[in-house]
Amino acid sequence: MLPPAILLGVEWPAPLTVSEVAAELGCSEDDVRALIRDDELQTVGCGIRPGLVPRHQLDAYLRRLQ
Repeated sequence: MLPPAILLGVEWPAPLTVSEVAAELGCSEDDVRALIRDDELQTVGCGIRPGLVPRHQLDAYLRRLQ
């Protein structure tokens, strides 16, 4: 694991909305919500916007599909 001082300059990609994930997967928003309910995708809360999917979670899901 990298020391915290090194991580200070790292920019993480913004979490994705359910709509954005659906567009990337080529499915419906309801399908994405089902993946979240089934723990296939994990979400994080960002302020007043709960249910955002971090990019690394979507990437991990896509790797599991291959």
